[in-house]
Amino acid sequence: MDMVKRAFLRACINHSCLDHDQIDKILIPLCEHYQVTKPAKKEALHEFVKDIEGTIKELSQSLGFMKHPITGKEYLVFAITDATPDKQNHPGLTAEECLYFSNLLDKLGQQEDCHIAWNEAYSDLDFKGSTKPPKKLRMQTLLQLWTEMGYFLEADDRLYLGPRSIVEFEFYLRSNYADTIKECALCKQLVLWDIKCSDCGRKIHRDCIRKYLRTRSNCPTCGNKWATRLSQ
Repeated sequence: MDMVKRAFLRACINHSCLDHDQIDKILIPLCEHYQVTKPAKKEALHEFVKDIEGTIKELSQSLGFMKHPITGKEYLVFAITDATPDKQNHPGLTAEECLYFSNLLDKLGQQEDCHIAWNEAYSDLDFKGSTKPPKKLRMQTLLQLWTEMGYFLEADDRLYLGPRSIVEFEFYLRSNYADTIKECALCKQLVLWDIKCSDCGRKIHRDCIRKYLRTRSNCPTCGNKWATRLSQ
């Protein structure tokens, strides 16, 4: 199984962000090749991934599952835990193209609900006086690449922070956009969309508040009776 774990980690690094269908396409052939049993149940797969993450934590890397509220899908995300946009290294890209990545991340972080219309990804960008900003066709190619890597997510003609950005840039987002990006009052992780209290307007993870309300009836932030519907 150790050989499977090593090969699977390499695949996760190459792909950055995987849904469960993609995980199966990688893991099933690996297990067949090394003649070991594939983790069949969700709990076993999570434990398998947790074992791999234990080997890379000291390298400022992480590998773990996160559920994206916009798609409702669970993703396996490989991330650099101490990353910031200015340290983002994309081999083969120009300084202006790397700056475009930072522009997009900052645009999304500044919005109350952390999303923009798709066409806003190509306008009102600050390239700090550069005379060679990327052309629109090149920006479209880069955005597609970064979306495939999980940094951004496109849905309903809007652009959102993707699973990898939420994990990899958590500290950066918390530190620089405290007015728009908050933490869930229950689990203390970033909460960007999900559900709001109808009284105080504080965002809380839908799964967190659902569990919380099994034994209580008040908002964990303002203390008033919870009145927002939990169904989507």
